[in-house]
Amino acid sequence: MKTNIITLAHQKGGTGKSTLSWNIAIDFANNYKRYGYKKFLFVDLDNQESVTMTNRLRMQYGQNPLEIIRFTDHERAPLEDFINSIDEHTLVLIDSGGYDADLNRLAIIASDFVITPVSSDYMEIFGLQKFRTILEELSEIKKETVKVHVLLNKIDPKLKDFSDIVDFINEIKNFILMDTIIRFRSDYKHSIGYGFSVKELDKKSKASQEIKMLMQEIEKRVGL
Repeated sequence: MKTNIITLAHQKGGTGKSTLSWNIAIDFANNYKRYGYKKFLFVDLDNQESVTMTNRLRMQYGQNPLEIIRFTDHERAPLEDFINSIDEHTLVLIDSGGYDADLNRLAIIASDFVITPVSSDYMEIFGLQKFRTILEELSEIKKETVKVHVLLNKIDPKLKDFSDIVDFINEIKNFILMDTIIRFRSDYKHSIGYGFSVKELDKKSKASQEIKMLMQEIEKRVGL
């Protein structure tokens, strides 16, 4: 089955979800035709509108903007209609809000592939435990185990041992640990200030190489 909807989701804020969404979206916008799609759309469900505002900066600096569609928390029916209208020729990336809401749950259920970023901080385990409960509830609705791909994100470049959170992720049936590790890099903040992705800012930077590895892993896992 062809992948049409990829979502970044976590009920906890501050995980770097929107920054990752932005960098993945720019890569998809540049390559969706190579994957066999005719159209790429970005859906912003986050009430902070981080990606939408970054896209405005992108236009100000003369770059081709993303095509973004926004839905607010009270617009469940319009989001359902949009999801039902997606055809096999369209690739959609969704940035869900960093909180628990009907729209974010709908995005998870509707997605072919879900990425959940977490840091190595021990408090992230508590956040994942709550998110696990949400996924179990969605599994009952969908009548199958809803799984997300957990991505270690914003990791201290010097940190080598984060076995506690890795062990927790590997123990939960709803979680699949991704191979890529995204480290904390100042390039993310600098690039967003210009409406760029890190790869557009500096193709040879460590941040760019990590995003490149992430995109390769996404391509492999979803069969792009």
